Amino acid sequence: MKQVYTLRINAKENIGINEIPTEQVWQWLAAAWKDIQQAPGQSLFFGTSLTLLSIVISVGVIVTGNFYLLLPLLAGFLLIAPFIGIGPYSISQQLEQNENSSLKVASFAWSRNSLQLFSMGLVLLVSFIVWYMLARLIFFSFYDGQIPSDWQGYIAVVLGSWEGLQILTVGTFVGGMLAIVVFAFSAVSIPMLMDRPVSFISAMRTSLAAVRYNLVSMLLWGGMLVTIIYACFMTAFLGFIIGFPLAAHGTWHAYRDLVTVREHPLE
Repeated sequence: MKQVYTLRINAKENIGINEIPTEQVWQWLAAAWKDIQQAPGQSLFFGTSLTLLSIVISVGVIVTGNFYLLLPLLAGFLLIAPFIGIGPYSISQQLEQNENSSLKVASFAWSRNSLQLFSMGLVLLVSFIVWYMLARLIFFSFYDGQIPSDWQGYIAVVLGSWEGLQILTVGTFVGGMLAIVVFAFSAVSIPMLMDRPVSFISAMRTSLAAVRYNLVSMLLWGGMLVTIIYACFMTAFLGFIIGFPLAAHGTWHAYRDLVTVREHPLE
């Protein structure tokens, strides 16, 4: 790996962005799997918690008859997933420092740089709200009929009608563009905020630079994350038990490979 870009984040530190080969991306998954093996209880705790939460939310949406919200909510998960991974990031950090992995430490990892993490969380939340509003606009722009009252009717509308095809096509394009933008500024920003006392603006700038100078590798990594998450969806969320910590631990290792901190400013 070679350093291709340097970003000054404060008076004492500079951030170096490393150029990585595409094959390094697979090493992030390998390192993530190793972290799960070294801290199985802690990793699976976060995976199981997300699985249960996802099931509860989905059941709530279905029971209340708001079927048309389920797909946008699932797609929107991609936008807020980086923030949810704080716990597994902390587990990977503890293992990297040869410490005993502590679930308690991981659960309170957000408190290290709480204001900046909270600010970054708000950015992701706003992104999610924007997507939700766009998804509703797309749905009601192409579908002017009565909202189906049952799950089967909703599936028939989305997958078995011209209006549904338009909704899926436009929604996928718009959602994909928004997801790429959010991924660019959040790919390594949350792990960085947990690891370093930097501002969320500096973390977003670092993430944008990391993606810019490793575009092919980061697109591959983003594709892997999307594949893992949607595979978890296809298993009725049970895949999150393993898939979520795998993606989160991998994101930590991506951050560590992409970003180097210099303790002294450039001359």
